[in-house]
Amino acid sequence: MRRIFTSIRFQLIFVLVIFIIFTFFTISSSISQYLEQNEISSETKRLTVISKQIEERFEKMYTAESLLRGYDHISQKERNLYINVFLKPAFDNYFSTISSAYSDVEIGYYLPIFNNPVNVQSSKGNLIKKIIVMVAIPEKYGGGYIFSAIPQFIIKDNVNAVIYSINRIIFYLALITMLIVLIITSFFSVRILQIRKGLKNLEKNLDFRFPNYGGEIGDIATSINIMAENLKRNVEEMQKAEALKSLGLFTAGIVHEVRNPLTSIKGFATILSQKLQGKDEERFVKPILTETERLGRIVDDLLKYGKPTPLTLVKFNLRLFFNHILELAKQYESNKNIKFDLKCEDLTIVADERKLEELFLNLVINAIQAIDKEEGIIEIECISEGKNIKIIVQDNGSGMTEDTLKNIFVPFYTTKEHGTGLGLAIVHRIVEEHGGEIFVESKLGVGTKFIIVLPTRDLQ
Repeated sequence: MRRIFTSIRFQLIFVLVIFIIFTFFTISSSISQYLEQNEISSETKRLTVISKQIEERFEKMYTAESLLRGYDHISQKERNLYINVFLKPAFDNYFSTISSAYSDVEIGYYLPIFNNPVNVQSSKGNLIKKIIVMVAIPEKYGGGYIFSAIPQFIIKDNVNAVIYSINRIIFYLALITMLIVLIITSFFSVRILQIRKGLKNLEKNLDFRFPNYGGEIGDIATSINIMAENLKRNVEEMQKAEALKSLGLFTAGIVHEVRNPLTSIKGFATILSQKLQGKDEERFVKPILTETERLGRIVDDLLKYGKPTPLTLVKFNLRLFFNHILELAKQYESNKNIKFDLKCEDLTIVADERKLEELFLNLVINAIQAIDKEEGIIEIECISEGKNIKIIVQDNGSGMTEDTLKNIFVPFYTTKEHGTGLGLAIVHRIVEEHGGEIFVESKLGVGTKFIIVLPTRDLQ
């Protein structure tokens, strides 16, 4: 018995029954109020139309009689006589006709220009709660008002009839729903068992993923898949952190073991180049200098990536900062015809200026190298977005393939002949160190767009 009460199927059915009862009364109450308000609004509009129709007819009849009898040229006594002898009988005849047409509506008027100013047709009783609409007669027609009314119990009867029909529908739907739930819970129980089995598999293999079941169980499976993906990513990041720690130790050793002899080689090659200047043998020395410089850059990149330094935060102006970046970048233009377009307002940011200089100079140099057209354009745009600043670096260069786009931030991945594959990895690292995000859009033959989002923090 205890197992039955604790089963998911029983709990679902129990919750469903409670829900249906609650919903039954809630819906009935809500629909009743809505229908009553709607019915009152509808009847009010109808009564307004009837009253306005009578008012407009009275005004037309008054105007016609006024022109026919010359009300403006006779005395007040003669006017009152004509009104009660000719206008009142004609209007009362029309009033009786329209009252017959709307037998369910109580219609009346108060017109002080008549000797008997009050007339009420189809009275439903004075003590009944009613909905009444009154339309005023302008003073130029003698003043007064036309009213129409309907007992409120008629509206309640109509609403109750509708509610009764709705309640019957809800009751039958509840029965059908309970039967459907019994069927669905059978499938639901099977899915639960599949989820349980899948979790056992996930304990052994983080690459296991649940299929798309659909519905709430599908949402649970999707959430578990996301959790497994995040867990796998965290494990990979931990492994990557350990690898970077090892790389930091390795780079420190490389820098110590390589940089000193490299400096010696470069120094001696420089002296040798000076002594052989103007001689044919000088051409053998120049490659030594070029390659030692390249090796020096590789060693520097390894040190920057494997052993990053802490941030030194300062507050600086982005417009001035990017003007400086573009001045530095122009040294790498070579013979290319490149237009630099800077769209940056006087925004300030708190960040490591030296590292951001390395970041954006790297991106601009890459953009220059990617441009193989007669007229190149490199655009830099700064946009303030609440607590963030978005910086866009865009070029119309050769663009990237999808495979390259997926791997551009992977350390040591490069498509350049003399590249180290660490430039964009360092860019990515600097963005992460600042708590920002970087996105890349690229199309082969069209160009590349880097979007960097950095937080605007306060200088502590």
